[in-house]
Amino acid sequence: MEYRYRDKVYLSSYMLDTRLFDMFDIIVEEATPIRSIYILKTDDGLKILKKVDYSEDELTFIYNSLNEIRKTYPYVINYKKSISGKPFVEYEGGRYVIIDLIEGRECMYENPLDLKNAAIALAKLHKAGEKLNVNYYPKNKLGIIIEEFRKRAEIMQKFREIALMHRNKNDFDKIYLEYSDYYIMNIIDAAVHLEKSKYKEFCKEKGTLCHHDLAHHNILIGNDENVYFVDFDYSIIDLPYHDISNMITKAVKYNGWSMDNANIIINSYMEEKKLSKDELEVLYGYLMFPQDFYDISTSYYMRTRDWDDADFVNKLQRKAGYKDEREEFLKNFKKSG
Repeated sequence: MEYRYRDKVYLSSYMLDTRLFDMFDIIVEEATPIRSIYILKTDDGLKILKKVDYSEDELTFIYNSLNEIRKTYPYVINYKKSISGKPFVEYEGGRYVIIDLIEGRECMYENPLDLKNAAIALAKLHKAGEKLNVNYYPKNKLGIIIEEFRKRAEIMQKFREIALMHRNKNDFDKIYLEYSDYYIMNIIDAAVHLEKSKYKEFCKEKGTLCHHDLAHHNILIGNDENVYFVDFDYSIIDLPYHDISNMITKAVKYNGWSMDNANIIINSYMEEKKLSKDELEVLYGYLMFPQDFYDISTSYYMRTRDWDDADFVNKLQRKAGYKDEREEFLKNFKKSG
């Protein structure tokens, strides 16, 4: 319900107007809201209308990157150009894009076959993105992750100080204080591990386009059985291990942090793109970063999410609650590597 409410509020900011569609040179017969976008039935087939909040430079980076990717891996979203030749339209204070709809279903990480095919496709996506010429430097994250980790450890330490200052500590503060030292040390350890690895060396030669948000609903199994990647809003240039760790974490955390899904991902990825022992060491460094705990803590103390306190507490309890399982998973991963 929380997501439905948030999406409903966001959808209300759309300016659905024939003049907007005229700027894309399409006739819209029907518009159906789904999550935070609209599915359009048009004279040019089914499309997605999406209002984006990021800059023209970011959008241009995504558009140009995907055009390059599509040359060797065509199964990514395709933007419709406006009559002005741009992949977006500025209208009534909003920036809109129209994307070809991909017909299929969402990937199911619980399904070993879906997971295998998604991992193979991710390797192909990474291979296709290795030669990108990146002119938009805010999206280039190569070589900065160690420093980023250290900054995030400092941020979490500041959150700890804030929680300690509260005379009447709420439930979120109490849970955060119980677990924060442990997760701060996780981040510091991750930075130290990457410092000792070949991370910096790999940054000179192994950068690629990373999707950076591999939730199951951003990977579609098309009706043609191909694996499509959608929603590149958060895409960056980084080492491929960034995406692999993201996929592994999302696939294992709801499966008791079992190594089974991690092994499926790594073995399947390596069918298309081999990973050396040194690369697996760098991947381990990415996995060490407690992304879930960091994200919910930042969302709460920086108030970047408009959630009720009870929602924050429930999410923090869940993410902190798998501490032991996650720790055991990391130990097993390190042994297997």
